[in-house]
Amino acid sequence: MQGVLQLKLFGMMKREDGWYIAHCPPLDITTQGRTQAEPRRNLSEATELFVISCLERGSLDQALRELGFTKIEKTIASRPEGAFPLMVPIPLRFQKNAPCHA
Repeated sequence: MQGVLQLKLFGMMKREDGWYIAHCPPLDITTQGRTQAEPRRNLSEATELFVISCLERGSLDQALRELGFTKIEKTIASRPEGAFPLMVPIPLRFQKNAPCHA
């Protein structure tokens, strides 16, 4: 069985010395590219790999706390002016009959 975790984050873009630089402030991940599309793709991929790596090591909770995330009941998220939406699909794989570690 496989599911997908969809993260709804945001990224910021600036141009510097002929490069487009994309940054995801919530996860403090930065990439660059020659076109506007390239760093967006890179940022999505880097974010996906970061989260997958944390999930595989069992350290996502700790990583998010270190990035300043806190548990809240419910809120409406807002983005800074000039930010673009960054949807990051994280594939989740579940093994049938695997013991629950919750």
